Amino acid sequence: MCFAPYVSLSTFVIEFLLALFFLFRNPKDKFNRIIALISFLLGFYQLNEFLICVTSVNFFTRFAMAITAILPALGISFALMVWRKKLRYYWNLLIYSPAVFFILMFFLTGYYKESAVCNSVFLQYPNSGLLGQFFELYYIIYVLGVIILFYFRSTTIKAKYEKRLLYLGMLGMFVFTVPSYVFILFLPSMEVQFPSILCEFALLSVIVLIIMMWYKEKHNIKY
Repeated sequence: MCFAPYVSLSTFVIEFLLALFFLFRNPKDKFNRIIALISFLLGFYQLNEFLICVTSVNFFTRFAMAITAILPALGISFALMVWRKKLRYYWNLLIYSPAVFFILMFFLTGYYKESAVCNSVFLQYPNSGLLGQFFELYYIIYVLGVIILFYFRSTTIKAKYEKRLLYLGMLGMFVFTVPSYVFILFLPSMEVQFPSILCEFALLSVIVLIIMMWYKEKHNIKY
């Protein structure tokens, strides 16, 4: 067994416990519920990485990719919630439609016939060709979309505490995406480990979510 399973299992335990903390801290607050869901999914992804390493069962590779597919759309929902922007159901269907498409492609097609490979820290996923390129494009566009939503809301809102909360939201997106893309930029071979790199560094984003929750409660911001 290499080093990666221990990293993944430890990260799962941390993110799962944080998800419970977020939820039970104030289960009626929309903010707490959505960050609990984000933390739980990130932790569940790490659990799948652990299972990939110790079993090499292909299903866990597909399931891990499905979890990563839903996270960008959930990030958009989080940004819209902090913006206090309510959308009609068809807009939500549109936002989540790429995630549904990729999940179906991962499970119902010939992609990912082989299991991901457990390396020293990050998982190496089988080459998914054109689908993988579209998946990366989807991820980048949605992450940029979250940052843009936070930014534009921060330019229009007058309440200084909510404005700072939006700045923290932008910081949360940067602290896990920038290190990930630095790895991929300078080590091209790491590109095949794209989902694993992102979700490992996402723990930094969860730390920012803790700060956001603390800040929200300190200044009595309700959602």
